Amino acid sequence: MKKNTRKTPQKKFNQRPAKGVTVNPALKQQANSTGPGIFSNFESAKFSNKRSWIWSSWPQDFKKTMTVFDRMETTRKMRWLELNAGLIRQVIADMATYSVGSGIKMQAQSGSEVWDDLAEKYFNKWASRACDITARYSFFELQHICCRLMDRDGECFIIKTKGSDGRPKLQVIESHRVGNPGNDGAPPPGMVDGILFGPYGSPQYYNVIRSDGSSRRVPANAVMHLYEPELASGARAYSPLQHSINNLVDMLEILSLEKEAVKTNSDLVRTITRENAQFDGTQSDFEAFGMRPQDYGENGLADPREASTFIGGKTLALAPGEKLESFESQRPNSTFNGFIEHLMRDSLAGVLPFEFVHDATKAGGATMRFIVAKADRKFQHRQNVLMQRFLTPVWGYVIGNAIKNGELPSIDSWMQVSSTTPRRVTVDAGRDAQQTRLDIETGIKTITQFHLENGDDPREQMRANAAEKAYIKELAEEFEIQPSAIYKPQNVALDAIDASFSEEGANKGDTMTIQDDGEDVEVSVDDPNVKPKVKNRKDEE
Repeated sequence: MKKNTRKTPQKKFNQRPAKGVTVNPALKQQANSTGPGIFSNFESAKFSNKRSWIWSSWPQDFKKTMTVFDRMETTRKMRWLELNAGLIRQVIADMATYSVGSGIKMQAQSGSEVWDDLAEKYFNKWASRACDITARYSFFELQHICCRLMDRDGECFIIKTKGSDGRPKLQVIESHRVGNPGNDGAPPPGMVDGILFGPYGSPQYYNVIRSDGSSRRVPANAVMHLYEPELASGARAYSPLQHSINNLVDMLEILSLEKEAVKTNSDLVRTITRENAQFDGTQSDFEAFGMRPQDYGENGLADPREASTFIGGKTLALAPGEKLESFESQRPNSTFNGFIEHLMRDSLAGVLPFEFVHDATKAGGATMRFIVAKADRKFQHRQNVLMQRFLTPVWGYVIGNAIKNGELPSIDSWMQVSSTTPRRVTVDAGRDAQQTRLDIETGIKTITQFHLENGDDPREQMRANAAEKAYIKELAEEFEIQPSAIYKPQNVALDAIDASFSEEGANKGDTMTIQDDGEDVEVSVDDPNVKPKVKNRKDEE
């Protein structure tokens, strides 16, 4: 009788851990003391010969779970996929386009309008120039670069430094440039993958590797580690798309083989079926055209030059036992296409919806609104990460340096700042605009919120609006016409428009015409309950 050599889960717990993986002895002893996993009450924890064993490390801090090899290998493959997989290029581009757009702008909120204007002009002037140490990129271009690195590598580092003129500069460090020193043997105690942590887990300094292999230590207060935090015990980050690596590599290999098969099938035009035919292995001139000579009967073809009679719209008489058929390829088929779509959907899961990135043709109206809303939440999350870990610290660095050098006056709340993000993505621009008008009219939403949602500076837009109204009034007085001849909102009475531009306003007892349920009604202007009524109209979809 053959002896059963299957290992039990108990033996698996006692196996030696992989190299570089540390197992807490106390936890291991507790796990082993409970008995083999086959007696567990949790089905997910039981060992079963119906599925493969999951080879992973014992639960521990993530800074130990993700080794240097894991991070470097996933980064290497993700960089290759960015160059060769259209799906990866698309999702990375979408994240940067909809999260950053033309650039997230900073808005000072000190409470002093004069100081806020000065600070914003100073910062925008700094941001519009080549503000990185290489003198190649503006601040808004750096936002795009860093956003793409967060999806490709999972992280990037920005060092706050200064140029030769003493002005603030930024230096972007990609993930492969931060690591343990390679020429000093073992890393210092407390260092994990290039980051030295203090006794309470706070970073002390980052070890940056130069091009020649040497290292330099950069203090933690001079480094901005830009990534999306997912775990409390992690030191470094990985690409949010790393789970798609195997799927996409398999998909590219399958597509390459399928394309080769399609090209081979396309090269076959016709096939000849022979029944009980003798074939000596040689090929005649006729067979070069996909046929063989008809060697029977008095009218049989004996001259190979007569092969031209078979080409074109000719009628062909075949010998007994022969059948000429056109070849039709069945590759790729619908099953194959569905399989590829499954790989793509699984690759995008947890990042952006498949319909948003790749194919929205199958999504209906309500479904598409949900998809866009889901994608918009992801973009807002990325914007918040950029603002907290990158933009706000840069504002403090640049403006603080300007105050220190006397280029800006000092104020207590100089660090109070907000950010203006690009216009949010939507599929119902008309419906959203109608709802926004209602919200502003009823006081649910302010005009400031409206401008912020559109990615505009509220103060700047309201000043422009007021300046435009003043110019309309000046222009009307110059040409002695009513302001309503230049500016007329829909469904608002002309007298109400002209009265709003008048310095004295309407006299007591005067009347004006307003719209009330689609009808013109003449009312007294001194009635406190009278307001120009703006009807809401449905935008054409």
